Amino acid sequence: MPTWRPQAPDRELLPALKRWFGEPVGRQLLKEESELLQDSLEGVFGHSLLELSLVTQSLASRPDGIRRHYTIGPAVQRELGRPLDAVGDFAQLPIANESQDAVVLHHLLEFVANPHNLLREVERITVPHGRVLIVGFNPFSLLGMQLQFSGRLKRNSVWKHHVLTTHRLIDWLHLLGFKVNHCWYGFHRIPLKQPAWCMSHGRPVPEVLKRLPVGGTFVLSATKYRAPVTPVKMKWRREPMVNVRPLGAARQGCLNSTLSEQ
Repeated sequence: MPTWRPQAPDRELLPALKRWFGEPVGRQLLKEESELLQDSLEGVFGHSLLELSLVTQSLASRPDGIRRHYTIGPAVQRELGRPLDAVGDFAQLPIANESQDAVVLHHLLEFVANPHNLLREVERITVPHGRVLIVGFNPFSLLGMQLQFSGRLKRNSVWKHHVLTTHRLIDWLHLLGFKVNHCWYGFHRIPLKQPAWCMSHGRPVPEVLKRLPVGGTFVLSATKYRAPVTPVKMKWRREPMVNVRPLGAARQGCLNSTLSEQ
């Protein structure tokens, strides 16, 4: 089992994330992540979409094919102003098995105690052919390297998060029975507040740029293809007995008939 970095408590981590995502870099990052996520949710249909995130701002909006969109998180998020449909622990989600048509993990695997166990929990609650979308920081980008440097520079920094590459996440998903659909990248910018043109919105991100693995964020889409195990009730029936003469008796009868003819 890998040794994960100890994470900051929610009382310290969540307010710090709210402040960072409220700054120019964080706001632009959320905007581009929301656009990538909406493109990834096209064609998703079903009853429910579950969004799991440590960020106070809501990222996903309900697609046309989904009936209900709801969120679950710790009680600290509700105190910080995020509307929650239910309060629960990410390690043990209070959700029934195979009940969610789509699950969004927004910067959650990087800050939980054990990301692999959380991904197993998500696999448990996802229906067969359901969709899982993972949004995270790309460690091989300018933004990812900046955040890693901040975590090493400051002793009590909240940026001592788990560094998870897309290749590692894809391996985990394959082991859990998922098939990866695509991995799109966003925030191809210099993560600086000044000058202002670094965070200017500009034009929409071209399709070619989405595939370049140098953006500060990524959206990984995967579909669960593990078939559900449904118990089948066996139907027992009694076979009719067939009256068969013993082999020895049959031979003896043939021999007696032959002798009588002679």
